[in-house]
Amino acid sequence: MSGDVDQDAVLRARNVLLGSGRPTPRDEVEACRVLARVSPASYLPRLSRALIGLGHGDAFDELPEARLALFEEAAQAAYALDGSDPMRTEVLLRALDALQRQVFVLGRRAEGLALREEMAELSRGALEDGPGGPAWSALALWARALAEEGRHREAAELHEEIVRHARPYGPRGGGAAWAVLEWMAEAEAAGFRETATEAARELVEMERSDLADRGISRTLLLFALLRLAELLDGYGESEAASAAFDEIGDLLAGLAASGDGSAGAYLYPYWAVLFGLSGHDRELPTPGRPAPALGAEIGESTPDVRGRYFAELPALRAAVDAPATDAELAERVVAHRRLTVRSALHAVHRRGYLFLEPVLPLFEEGVTLARRLHALDPEAGIAPLTRALFDRASALAAGQRFAEAHTDFQEALGLRATLL
Repeated sequence: MSGDVDQDAVLRARNVLLGSGRPTPRDEVEACRVLARVSPASYLPRLSRALIGLGHGDAFDELPEARLALFEEAAQAAYALDGSDPMRTEVLLRALDALQRQVFVLGRRAEGLALREEMAELSRGALEDGPGGPAWSALALWARALAEEGRHREAAELHEEIVRHARPYGPRGGGAAWAVLEWMAEAEAAGFRETATEAARELVEMERSDLADRGISRTLLLFALLRLAELLDGYGESEAASAAFDEIGDLLAGLAASGDGSAGAYLYPYWAVLFGLSGHDRELPTPGRPAPALGAEIGESTPDVRGRYFAELPALRAAVDAPATDAELAERVVAHRRLTVRSALHAVHRRGYLFLEPVLPLFEEGVTLARRLHALDPEAGIAPLTRALFDRASALAAGQRFAEAHTDFQEALGLRATLL
């Protein structure tokens, strides 16, 4: 092949890559294009990586089709690697990852789904040979896409596969805990009651173990326990749920007295995901209308789904603010909670640890609406008021306002006792 390439061009390309200065992304791509023709095994992986790096540059923010072309070339370079090359799967997965994300940005969902499915098939062999990395991520991407499409049974089975690979690495770094959380969410959505409960218990034990071993934030354990308690309550296992709620009360009392060590950036999305799963009014996909996989961080949703999910916030707000009669109050409470969930996910996604300030008024509105319903119709209003108080308590705990959270929690627990 070297005879087909201008040797002066080869020399210039090598000088670009081996010189003392760092080449620009565009110069690196041009040099790798030349050298990949001479030595494909050595330079195709670098060409693929360089194309991805160039495509992520700011210069292409307003040129989506040009960015797509770079990612397509990156995938072609990865495909061209010999099948026996030990780097091929990793290089190809990284190129296809960049490509699928851009395809979704452009609204070509069917192509994006096909790419994710291909990535999942590629990743299975790689996961058998080693941990995590792009192979683990690729399986999760396909599972989330299945969840967005409402294919929850398949998503749950795939997340269970991911958990099997994650378990040996324990909760350190949060990877295994997130894997179990997503498995729990999709098992619940698929109607796998025993599996969802098993996963919720495993998540609690992971957080309990991490707290004992490394002193990780008690708030993480609190949120995992709250989700377990909610699941058990929803499945009619009131006695087991009460035990979990009692432990949460003890944790909150301790946190109100002494505060908590920081769990860092992990805390806020963890709370947001578990909050999004709570209650009985989850927004699940319908045919032809994908919805976020609520077991994952909202930032992991495909761009088209995430964009529409947040774009509908003003319409939800307007519907909640429209005049309503007392007879419509129960429906208004449900609609308001849907607005609160989306707004909370949006605030955590965009503002991180500053999430509470813009959304706390929504949690307060929710409690006010639920109290109004309870005053009009105690029987119909007691469950929504309990839910609204648990919601506000969890948000306040995520914002490290433990004394206020404990007050709400204790009131909610008292109301719950009257429902049993």
